[in-house]
Amino acid sequence: MALRIGGAVLDLDRGTLRRDGEIVPVQPKTLELLAFLTRNPGRVLSKDELLQAVWPGIIVTEDSLTQSIRDARKSIGDEAQALIRTVPRRGYLFQLPETEAAQPPAAAAARAEPTVAVLPFDVDPADATAKALFDGAVEEITNALSYFKTVAVLARHSAFALAEHSREDIRATAERLGADYITEGRVETAGTEYGARVVLTETASGRRVWSQSFTFATADIFAFQTMVAQRIVTALVANIESAVMRRGLPAPAANVEAYLHFLRGKELLRSYGEGVNQAARAHFLKAIELNPQSGLAHAYLALAEVIIGGYNDAPRAVLDQARDRALHAIALSPDEARCHRMLALTLLYRGRDEYDAVEKHFARALDLNPYDADTLAQTGFFRALRGDGEVGLALLDKAVQLNPMHPTWYYYDRGEALLALGRYQEAAASFSCLPRKSAWQWARLAACHAFASDHGKALACVIEGRALEPDLTIAQIVQDMRMEREEDRERLRRGLELAGWDTAI
Repeated sequence: MALRIGGAVLDLDRGTLRRDGEIVPVQPKTLELLAFLTRNPGRVLSKDELLQAVWPGIIVTEDSLTQSIRDARKSIGDEAQALIRTVPRRGYLFQLPETEAAQPPAAAAARAEPTVAVLPFDVDPADATAKALFDGAVEEITNALSYFKTVAVLARHSAFALAEHSREDIRATAERLGADYITEGRVETAGTEYGARVVLTETASGRRVWSQSFTFATADIFAFQTMVAQRIVTALVANIESAVMRRGLPAPAANVEAYLHFLRGKELLRSYGEGVNQAARAHFLKAIELNPQSGLAHAYLALAEVIIGGYNDAPRAVLDQARDRALHAIALSPDEARCHRMLALTLLYRGRDEYDAVEKHFARALDLNPYDADTLAQTGFFRALRGDGEVGLALLDKAVQLNPMHPTWYYYDRGEALLALGRYQEAAASFSCLPRKSAWQWARLAACHAFASDHGKALACVIEGRALEPDLTIAQIVQDMRMEREEDRERLRRGLELAGWDTAI
């Protein structure tokens, strides 16, 4: 049974809480408290009754209850205490805003293939090289599994966050995230060799589906990750075609030192901070120096240079060079989905004249790897830019399903799709989740609030955005837009005018 609580959906059967279609990480006791409150709407519940319901047979202080109430309000967006009300000297009252049960998302209901989460392997944290190698191996195993259209894979970002979020009860957390199976590994170092034991477990029953021990030299890390991916799929699905598996193999000329530089560069590119993108670029260049045949290193270098150049504002020479690098990456690795995705992104930043080519390479990336969450999300964003918000949002929602603990840029891409659909309040909610906003992002948020007739919030967003870029005008924002249709760009212009972007300061 699922209940809608304000902007959240609490699924009592699965033990999940979602907001804007995304899983909200919630402590088990907080979920129990929410479940008890929703089962007793409209009734004042004493503190003793709540303590007995949530902590039966355990002596805890009222501080535990107070903290759980605070966490529950935060998780459902009830900071104003309109849903969970404090009744002085009596307890708490939950006022159910809507009694109609919420329906599960159609995409989740329709999903027939099993979903697998590959968790980070247990490696001695003091061994930095082994940690980097096996974190990379887990990502490559995840990527290789995605090539099999009969298996869905929880994205790497969510799988790693899952392990960090709930080490005490991984199975329960994995089940809440929709993972039917989890893969775990333990690594030991013995001289120049590694020993790894990998286990595949069914989350619902705890049944061990498959396990195997591997011993291999450092240089055999690529063969190891390919074999693990193949054994996982073989354990779950019959009649796996070996030709499909070959598409997930890394370039034969790869070497471990180059691979480590590639991994370090990719992690830096995913992070935030002064100089991280430049440092990532240096690692990609070193990876290419050591292994010129690495298509992925060339592809990620192209993206790094576009980011350093300022995305849309990058000089034409930078965008031309990035395009050529990404084309070279595809020439080296024509069946690597991520190379096609990187080319699509570099072409996207070159302007609307390139959109047919962008669409071709996003489609090729999805054909090669239909369960890559980042490709689904970026393709959805692109579809929204072309005016097809419904398809774009569906792709983004599928990406969120595969990667519920996704990177923050998903919020921006989903906000763009909702904005294209005219669902302004939902778009504002998505843009608001961005922890750090540029002036252009404040502008979109301001337009959403203005269209939703919340002029106070619109003005506040204008003030924030203009403080970052005092000289940024509506004309510049609209000119910078990548929306293909003139009517979509004009709609944004109207929203910014309603918000008072050019006149508020």
